[in-house]
Amino acid sequence: MSVYNAEKYLDEAIQSILDQTYQDFEFIIINDGSTDKSLEIMEKYKNQDDRIVLMTRKNKGLVASLNEGIEKAKGKYIARMDADDISLPQRFEKQIELMEKENLDICGSHFFIVDERSKYLSARVVSCRIDFNYMILSRSVPFAHGSVMIKKDFLITHELAYGKTVYNKAEDYALWIEFANNHAKISNVDEFLFKYRHLDNSLSKQNINYKHALALSKHYIAIHNKQLNIIFEKYKDKMNLLNDFELEQISYFMIKTIFNSQSLVKFQCLKKVPVGIKIINLTRVFFGK
Repeated sequence: MSVYNAEKYLDEAIQSILDQTYQDFEFIIINDGSTDKSLEIMEKYKNQDDRIVLMTRKNKGLVASLNEGIEKAKGKYIARMDADDISLPQRFEKQIELMEKENLDICGSHFFIVDERSKYLSARVVSCRIDFNYMILSRSVPFAHGSVMIKKDFLITHELAYGKTVYNKAEDYALWIEFANNHAKISNVDEFLFKYRHLDNSLSKQNINYKHALALSKHYIAIHNKQLNIIFEKYKDKMNLLNDFELEQISYFMIKTIFNSQSLVKFQCLKKVPVGIKIINLTRVFFGK
């Protein structure tokens, strides 16, 4: 957990990790040069729980903090969370269970979106299909960044880290694509295990650079076009089985590549997609929104 001036939400975030049903972990918290009372809060918890490893220094930014945390981590798996989000009690237990069962390299879950007062706003059901998460990456990320659990050996073996590509304004999307480029097994627990806090001034909203994201999407589709078309073939007659998030991603791929191959089939499949989703993706493809 990287922390920068998060005093308003930090107690709830830290406590949600300490309250996990799976208790055998180290909790690395990096104070990234906070100027509010965040360090005081972190030290309070550090004095109460010896699983907490507290690092404090001048501000270097999120990417540097995440890479430092990865380097410091001793465990088989590395769980991420932002200092304003909340993990539900069974998050670690359920993610480890699925990662062991399916030999996954990275795992997220469905998540709730809450406001600054932790009030429910909406819910996001992600994809729990290992192969389909490669389709998700053609436009978006398969999970909330703060909800992921990663196999550390995969990072080390493939020398992966945040901020190693030119797409430095979409560092998490770029990293997940690097996972896919190295044939990672990616999936999600089919349960709601996480609360993502939506803030108007959130770091994710400040740093989203759509030009970087669109460039990443274009590059990814070009590299993985053959594999994506195989996934499309598998699901084109099973569109009724896909959730809204999955439909959103596969329809984007169809629109984006409709003039490249299987044009008639893709056009026919698009008829099965709700109008609202098609309009959103047409806007994305033709106007870069």
